[in-house]
Amino acid sequence: MPRQKRGRHAPAFILLAIAMEPTHGLGILNRLNDLVPDNRLDTAVIYRQLKEMEGQGWITSDWEDSDAGPKKKVYAISQAGRDQLADFQKDIQKSMGNLQRFLTLYEETQA
Repeated sequence: MPRQKRGRHAPAFILLAIAMEPTHGLGILNRLNDLVPDNRLDTAVIYRQLKEMEGQGWITSDWEDSDAGPKKKVYAISQAGRDQLADFQKDIQKSMGNLQRFLTLYEETQA
């Protein structure tokens, strides 16, 4: 079976992680690794998406001092990002319905 496309839902998961609590890029990766059993996102994908999301106005960022090392760029979700997150939720819900329909039809072919 071919490997699935990496990061198809990356923006949705990243926005969700930021909506849970503002954090820096590596914090987002760690949160996703904890919450998503098969997380396939890496730092390159996350930082590329963060740049795009900030350009779209979905997130904001601010430099904060760090106890261990240099300042970190911390990302927070904006109202536009919350609106986009709601759109992602609707789209994913629709996709789940389609996938469930596929599974039902597949099971019928196996009977």
